[in-house]
Amino acid sequence: MSFGVDTLGGLAEKLKQLIDDTQNLYESFIDANQLYKQGKMGDKEFFIKIGEYLISSSALSFLAVRVILEIKNAMEKGTPVKSLTGGSSSSPSAPQAGFGIGGFVGTGGTVGPAAAASGNEYTLPSPQEPTFKPVDIELPKPRASSTTTTTKNCIACNASIPSHAKFCSKCGRSQ
Repeated sequence: MSFGVDTLGGLAEKLKQLIDDTQNLYESFIDANQLYKQGKMGDKEFFIKIGEYLISSSALSFLAVRVILEIKNAMEKGTPVKSLTGGSSSSPSAPQAGFGIGGFVGTGGTVGPAAAASGNEYTLPSPQEPTFKPVDIELPKPRASSTTTTTKNCIACNASIPSHAKFCSKCGRSQ
């Protein structure tokens, strides 16, 4: 409940600022990524850049949802919503310039309770059942002659190991 305070306008201003800040952190992260790949930045500094960008993008997502919910509340109440340019709208679906409700809701139709009353309500399409087609897959059976593996001796302990082994299963040394 906003009690006459322009909550939407304030949140929209914060959202614009957070978008700019997040963009700057993204560019900083991209630069850090290049430096890290070149070996000019340590792990700790690189992970700090990742963390800063992650926190900022999470905050941006949260604030965007908050702005959307404020828009929805304003439209449901039918209260006048001030645009960021300082104007006021007596109807929530009136076209406005800038970041007001008109910036989010086009003039092509109605939204909210008026849309349901006029029959212009949007309905989701019915879910479609997935169709699965059986597929026959034949796996080749190994021949008896290919089951015998060739072996070699470990270079360290002389144990018998498979010829494709990279490490000895007995002593663990690299081959």
